[in-house]
Amino acid sequence: MSDQTLAVAKANWADIAESDVEAAKTRLPKNAYLTLVSNHAGLAALEHDWRTLENDPSTVMTVFQSFDWVNAWSSVYTQVQAVADVQVLVGYHNNRLVFVWPLMAHKVQGVRMLSWLTEPFGQYGDVICASDQKAKLWISEALVYLGQFGNFDIIRLRHVRETGALASCAKDLMIDAKLNEKAPFLDLTPFKTEEDYEQRYSSTQRRRRKRIRKKVEAMGPVGFKKLSIGIESDSAIAKAFEEKNMWLADRGRMNRVLGCPGHPAFLKALSQIHNSAVEVVVTELTAGEQAISWEIGFRHRGIHYGYVTSHVNKLTDTSVGRLHMDLSQRGCVTAGLKAYDLMVPYDVHKESWSSGCIATKDYFLPFTWRGWLYGHAYLRHIRPLVRDIYYRLPASVLRWVNPKAALSRSQQRDDAPDES
Repeated sequence: MSDQTLAVAKANWADIAESDVEAAKTRLPKNAYLTLVSNHAGLAALEHDWRTLENDPSTVMTVFQSFDWVNAWSSVYTQVQAVADVQVLVGYHNNRLVFVWPLMAHKVQGVRMLSWLTEPFGQYGDVICASDQKAKLWISEALVYLGQFGNFDIIRLRHVRETGALASCAKDLMIDAKLNEKAPFLDLTPFKTEEDYEQRYSSTQRRRRKRIRKKVEAMGPVGFKKLSIGIESDSAIAKAFEEKNMWLADRGRMNRVLGCPGHPAFLKALSQIHNSAVEVVVTELTAGEQAISWEIGFRHRGIHYGYVTSHVNKLTDTSVGRLHMDLSQRGCVTAGLKAYDLMVPYDVHKESWSSGCIATKDYFLPFTWRGWLYGHAYLRHIRPLVRDIYYRLPASVLRWVNPKAALSRSQQRDDAPDES
């Protein structure tokens, strides 16, 4: 790094200790370099090398950094809707891909921002770094590279898990956005059988689950199955999204992920990848002939990610979601999976389904004065305050301040089939 570049870095990275900036002087190994892949075709060309890195069991990553996840999302969103520009920063050492940082560029309130590729669909973000490489070295040099050669105001990274490859470096090289979350998960390794899983419940929890099942059985015999990929799963995904959006509208809330019209197409594209490292799993709970609850999840490297859970909105008070979750986790035990990830955000209702939580943090780093203002004024101060107020408001107030949600609720109910 030149002295001039270091001076710029110090000016932009005002909240980073000088020793940390000095550490960024460290050069990459001999025969190592970084380059930026800026389109879908370039991303697709990385497939073989990316999969090789991903298939190394010592590589730290989640399903949201897998090639199949990223490529399926990019094929739908960057090609068709052009919502963002692919900006995947890759590092090679001796002609071997050893570092991948999947990012995308988009404008927010006039600020040209880098964020995780596939956000907000990807629930966690991380870099992928080969186990024989020094992750902090690659990350620090990558940040300098982005500041020098990229036309960006700021890089903003949400939901960085404390167990990830980026976490130990981000706290030294980036700025904490002061927006902490927790991602609950259930460790499945202690459960060899469903009987072992049953023992995790207290007597009170068992009674509650029996009452729920009895309510459901009053509507007809209970059925639970993993749907075949194709027409069956596509239909269930569409119905799950419809009911989930009605559930949100009843509470005056809008969700840009669940409300996105291209989302089912993305999930369909992901599910139909041949020999994919990501298994899309759609399960359905029925009472008699009626489907009443669904879960859309992913299985990757022995972990099940519970991505979307949904139920018939008018059955909310029967707690059918609890019965579905119980059966889903039992299915994961039977399949020999290591963990069930309930993901961010942490909610009280997830407590009985989890055995621990992984902390996540948001980070940012400005490259220009515009990025500095956006990061320090909005990300660190205004956004956490607004978010806290939003989640404290009752549904009646949210429906009043969010007329789009009320309209969506009305339209969804008018369009829904008569189930009386």
